[in-house]
Amino acid sequence: MPLVVYVEDQNHGRMAKTHEDRRETFLALCEAAPDGSILRAVSRYGDTMFNENQLERFVAELNRLPEDRRNSTVRKLVAAAEFAIASHGYLFFVGTPPV
Repeated sequence: MPLVVYVEDQNHGRMAKTHEDRRETFLALCEAAPDGSILRAVSRYGDTMFNENQLERFVAELNRLPEDRRNSTVRKLVAAAEFAIASHGYLFFVGTPPV
């Protein structure tokens, strides 16, 4: 099951939803990211939430990726993060527990 991502407002009301592609290219980027990267914090199996400050770093890291790694999923997540930042909200990643 692909990762689901919600944009939430300050009260954690859900304003938008997107998801990982079926090949899980975003999760592969996260798992391959170096130690200290905000991307490493995204969990495949648990939930992850980024606040406005963390989202600034998240967007910067995604925008520094080589052009060939910025696929449609990455572009959607940058747009979702920018929407959350503009709304002073959060990005909430819903992982899938292992079976």
